[in-house]
Amino acid sequence: MNNLLNKTQEQLIKYSMKYYKIAHKRECNFSNPRLFTEKIQWYTFHYHNPLCPYIVDKITFKDYIESKLGKGYTISLIASWQSIEEFEKSWEQLPQRFCLKSNLSSDGRNIRVVLDKNAENFAEIREEVAKWFLPENTNINSLARNFYDRPPRVLAEEYMSNFEDQLYDYKFFCFDGKPMIMYVAIEHFKGERYETYPISFYDLDWNRLDVTYGHHARAREVPRPNHFEEMKSMAQKLSKDFPFVRVDFFDTGEKLYVAELTFNPGGGFIPYLPVEFDEYMGSLFNLPEQQS
Repeated sequence: MNNLLNKTQEQLIKYSMKYYKIAHKRECNFSNPRLFTEKIQWYTFHYHNPLCPYIVDKITFKDYIESKLGKGYTISLIASWQSIEEFEKSWEQLPQRFCLKSNLSSDGRNIRVVLDKNAENFAEIREEVAKWFLPENTNINSLARNFYDRPPRVLAEEYMSNFEDQLYDYKFFCFDGKPMIMYVAIEHFKGERYETYPISFYDLDWNRLDVTYGHHARAREVPRPNHFEEMKSMAQKLSKDFPFVRVDFFDTGEKLYVAELTFNPGGGFIPYLPVEFDEYMGSLFNLPEQQS
C-alpha cells in the first residue's frame, strides 16, 4: 500500500488524478465532472457529511443501522477492542466460533474467521491482529477521507455459518434517496479475489444490463431474490440523507442483513463499460455545492 498518511489534500488529489488516468486511460475532469467515476473523485475530496465517518466504521455502523431500521439488520457484535492488549485479555472469553475484523478496512482485507478457537495458534492470531491497530494498515492510509478521523479498533462478530453457502451479495446505487441501479456479486464468499468475482448489473425491475465492471467476470443470470422489494425499501430509507451512497445487503434466504454503506465504490478507479453507462450513472449523480 502506498503511504498516504500526512499528505495534504492537494497532494492526495494529484495522486488520485494520476491513478485515475492509469486506470481509465483518460484524464479525469475533476473541476467539471460528468462521468460517475469522475464525480466519485470529486465526492471523495469535497463532500463532508459528519455521518459518513460514523457509518464507514464497522462498529458504529451497526448503531447507525439500528437507529434507522431497528434491531437485527446487522451481524451481532460480540466485542471490540482499542488495543492489542485489550484483545489479548479478552481471548479466553470469546466463543468457539467468531469472525475478527478491522473496523476501518474494506475489500476483504483484515478479516479472520475463527471456526474452532481451541485449534487456533493464538500467537499467530495476535501477531496478525496487532497490525490492524496501525493506521498505515487501515483505510486511514487511503484516499477515502471518511476514515481519517476514526480510531482503529478490532471487533469480533457472530459467526454466520449459513454464509458459507451464500452465493449472492446485492449492491444498490442510490442517488438522492432513490435506488436506481444494482448489481449482484456471485460467489463473493468462495475465496475469489475481490477484483474478479463474477457480477451482473440489473435495473430495479430486475432486467439484466449489458454492463461490465473492471476485471470482474460477467455473472450468469441469477434469480430475483425473495427479499428484493424489502431491499429496495430499506435502501431508499438508508440513502435519503446523501447525494449518493451504495447500500449493500447479504441475503441468507431466511434473513436480510445490511452489509455496509459505501460512499466511494472502487474509489472511482474501476471502469464501468460501456462508457455510456458511466455517463448514465453520472447523470443521476447530483453533486452538492463544493465544501471546503
